[in-house]
Amino acid sequence: MEIRFHKKLYHEQWSRRRLARVKRKVRKRSPKLNLFLVTLPLGAQGLLEIYWYPELLEPHYQNMNREVMVVGVADSREAAYDLVVDIIEDVGVHDGGIPVSDYFHVREAVPAGGIAQALDPVSESGPDTDIR
Repeated sequence: MEIRFHKKLYHEQWSRRRLARVKRKVRKRSPKLNLFLVTLPLGAQGLLEIYWYPELLEPHYQNMNREVMVVGVADSREAAYDLVVDIIEDVGVHDGGIPVSDYFHVREAVPAGGIAQALDPVSESGPDTDIR
């Protein structure tokens, strides 16, 4: 399982330094990080999912041949829910649906199991332009 951060990363008004530190610790799989991640769905259905970061370190998730696209980070589950509300408000409702994948420029999952990106929507390095 690979954890990647989207360029349009939502967070709780964190400093660039703190955000870079959190990203680095997640990439190194630090087990001592108490954090909640808002992700695009790992399955074929859903809009967004919230995971407690240590949960993603469990063998069930580590053995998955999937990419986890993080679109929000928060210190608490409640703050993660607030980020989901912010994302949905920013995306808006179009034709009776909420086009989260379109907002983050992500196409449907490809048969190889990963998520195909369009227009390089992923931030590989430290701080970037943040939404919240």
